Amino acid sequence: MRKDIMNNYIVAEDMSQIYDSCSGLKALNNSNVYITGATGMIGSYITAFLIWLKEEQSYDLNIYISVRNAEKAKYIFGSFCEKEYFHILNNDITAEISEVLNADYIIHAASLASPQYYGSNPVETMLPNIIGTYRLLEYAQKADIKGMVFLSSGSVYGSFETNMVITEEDYGRMNFLSLGNVYGESKRCAEALCHAYSVEYGIKVMSARIHHTYGPTMDIKNDSRVFSEFVRNIIKRENIVIKGTGADKRLFTYITDTVAALFVILINGKIGESYNIANAAVSISELAETLVGMFPDLNLKVVYQVRNQVGYCSSPEKRSAMVSTDKLKAMGWNPKFGIKEGFERTVRSFM
Repeated sequence: MRKDIMNNYIVAEDMSQIYDSCSGLKALNNSNVYITGATGMIGSYITAFLIWLKEEQSYDLNIYISVRNAEKAKYIFGSFCEKEYFHILNNDITAEISEVLNADYIIHAASLASPQYYGSNPVETMLPNIIGTYRLLEYAQKADIKGMVFLSSGSVYGSFETNMVITEEDYGRMNFLSLGNVYGESKRCAEALCHAYSVEYGIKVMSARIHHTYGPTMDIKNDSRVFSEFVRNIIKRENIVIKGTGADKRLFTYITDTVAALFVILINGKIGESYNIANAAVSISELAETLVGMFPDLNLKVVYQVRNQVGYCSSPEKRSAMVSTDKLKAMGWNPKFGIKEGFERTVRSFM
């Protein structure tokens, strides 16, 4: 994770881009926003944008972040942690919420999202999604919040036997006893909880089905997902290593587009609904070749190997189907960054 990301010029440019991409942001003025998983890749960008709104746009905001490691938060957000509007809650998201937050908005981003944890820490992967979501929904019910968005995943779809364009109403097959599916299955359960609370208690909670997101806040040192490893290879001037055939396709969205979508959903989303967040679809090998081609002066090449990593447990459910983002686009969201521009910005941010 990057130190003091607010001083990175790529991040600063991205904050302006998010602002220009979202309508209705004034709804956040004069409010308290609570973010879980605020030191994670997406959570830290959400937090950075809220800081930017406060500092650059003079929004009246109180920012509460829930983290497991307060020192890591201070490392990431630097001097902004000392601001009177910035509050660090060093807590366990699966425990009952005891702090007096008076939160108006909740963004639940706490989750172990990498397959490197699914085999070695399946319980710790599931609980923030299931128990953590339950704790937040219970709080939301008592606090009468204005809105909550749960960061779900495209993993909830499982496998489809035929190629199709998947909408939010479609559901595929998933073996819930496979360790590779603990992430997707727990996201399914959390979405069901969110919908149940919206129906029974009228809580304005929405779910965002995020597909692969990348950007300057990736933990390229510890994250074993292919796009993190590829960026690390480029930064270290090493050949890009594909652990497998590279034939599987993924939907990649630059983090600026993902965060903009999340705020559109938080502010304008329909109660109890789920929304796909996705952009360009490329195979793993195509992504690797694209990255190598972007930096010809490095004289790198793509190398294929067999993955042999203890604890790495990817989902056995495979699908080549694409997903529809029409529902999200109907609220005014449109991705601004393609694969080349997004990954170029990501690599430049680390350089």
